Amino acid sequence: FKLLFQMKNYFYLFLLTIALISCTSKPKKEDIAKLNGYWEIEKVEFPDGNKKEYKVNEFIDLISIKNNKGIRQKVAPQLDGSYLKGTLQDDIKIVDSANCYYLKTNSKFTKWEEKILSVSDENFVIENEAKIVYHYKKFVPYDKRK
Repeated sequence: FKLLFQMKNYFYLFLLTIALISCTSKPKKEDIAKLNGYWEIEKVEFPDGNKKEYKVNEFIDLISIKNNKGIRQKVAPQLDGSYLKGTLQDDIKIVDSANCYYLKTNSKFTKWEEKILSVSDENFVIENEAKIVYHYKKFVPYDKRK
C-alpha cells in the first residue's frame, strides 16, 4: 500500500513537470485577439536547426477570430492594396489546453493543430505537431510601403 502511495505521488509529480515544461511562456489571453489580420511568413525553423527565410510571399494568411472561433484563409495581396480571396477557407478554434494556447484548424481536407508560442501586434510564432516553428509578421499592403 505504501509503494502504491509513493507511485501515485511520483505520477502527479511527473504530470506537473510535463505541464510546466510544455508551455513555459504562454501568451496572455488578451493577446490572442492580436491574431486578427493579414500575416505573412517571415521564416521557418526546422527541428534539425535549418532555417528558411521568406523575402516575398505570393500568398498571405487572413485570420479572423471572435470568441475563440474563426477562419484562416489564403489571400493574394494586390499592388493597389486589395486582396484576391480564394474560395477555400479553414475553420479555426483557439483552445487553452495543458497551459498552452493551440490554434486548431479544420480544413475541407484535413485537421491539424499548432501551439501558439508568442503573439504581439507585429509578430506571432506557432509550432506545428512536427516541431516546425513558423514566424509570421504583420503584412503591410504594397500601396502603404515606403
